[in-house]
Amino acid sequence: MEVLKDLRKNELINNIILLVVGIILTIWPDETLDLAVNIVGSVVIIFGVINLYMFFKGNNDYLTLFIGILALVAGICIIVKSATIISIIHILIGIAVLANGITNLKALLDIKNDSKKWKVLFISAIITSIFGILLIFKPLFIADMIIRIGGIIIIIAALEGLLITHDIKKLIEK
Repeated sequence: MEVLKDLRKNELINNIILLVVGIILTIWPDETLDLAVNIVGSVVIIFGVINLYMFFKGNNDYLTLFIGILALVAGICIIVKSATIISIIHILIGIAVLANGITNLKALLDIKNDSKKWKVLFISAIITSIFGILLIFKPLFIADMIIRIGGIIIIIAALEGLLITHDIKKLIEK
């Protein structure tokens, strides 16, 4: 019975945290993405500072100095130009997705047959290509949409978990 109580407590805490994260992602997708980029930039800055510290503390390896300066500058650029970084990442992903969609379309046209599977794959390749184009030309719209969908999925998972903890509570009370 004690195991169930511990399980219920852990599940309750985890699902409440998931619910809050899902709500935040759904309501503030732009801010969440910007925060993630700023965290990455901060980690890169910390890495650079650690390398610079190591160099000045006695590690006379100039590669350490170079890496420290490079990481420090890169981290600052990531934070200062976070919107640009986000757009570039989405554009690069869009190019890759579009290239994949076009490659699949070409391959499907090369092996064209009349089966239903071919038609489904062809439609899928067209949809993939369209998403690639959207990622290239409307990267922030797609990013917001994906983050919101992720947030909604997290909210649903958290609510399912909370229902399970309610069921566990019923078991404990028996």
